[in-house]
Amino acid sequence: MAAEPKPTGSAKKKRRRKPREEIVDYVVAIEDWDWGYSFSLNSERQPIDPYDEFRHLQIRGRLLRPTGQKTDRAEISLLPSSDLEQERRRDLHPIALGSLHVTQDAILGNIGIPWDALTPILQMLIAGRFKFVLMRGSRFSHRSAKVSSLRLETKLTEDDVALEEESAA
Repeated sequence: MAAEPKPTGSAKKKRRRKPREEIVDYVVAIEDWDWGYSFSLNSERQPIDPYDEFRHLQIRGRLLRPTGQKTDRAEISLLPSSDLEQERRRDLHPIALGSLHVTQDAILGNIGIPWDALTPILQMLIAGRFKFVLMRGSRFSHRSAKVSSLRLETKLTEDDVALEEESAA
């Protein structure tokens, strides 16, 4: 006996939608910071710019939120970029501002910021005014997460205080 042919049906396969990424608030209490700067001749074979300049601001602190990570130490590097100047960034299609990575010792972050934001941020840190780094992004997956927003604050809002109290409990 011959097997019955499979129906060639018009039933379309349903596409499975990728589940939406869960959004998480990351709150770091600033304990220390450092700023580095280097300026040199560009040694690339065909440099776009004859100079190579690098600036980065590293903020260290304690991760208040989310709780339950392997470590509560955090090191967030803010990397100023001329590509993020208001006129130049219009053509960009970013998927994130930066990323966070979990290591044994700390949560490490690399986040791009506009070049002109560095000066006021440094002034506030020198004055000891900024106390918190607040980031929003995806939940950690395979020890990394995408950061979609960044705030530096002098104090926490009522909503943020609720987050801090939950993490202290």
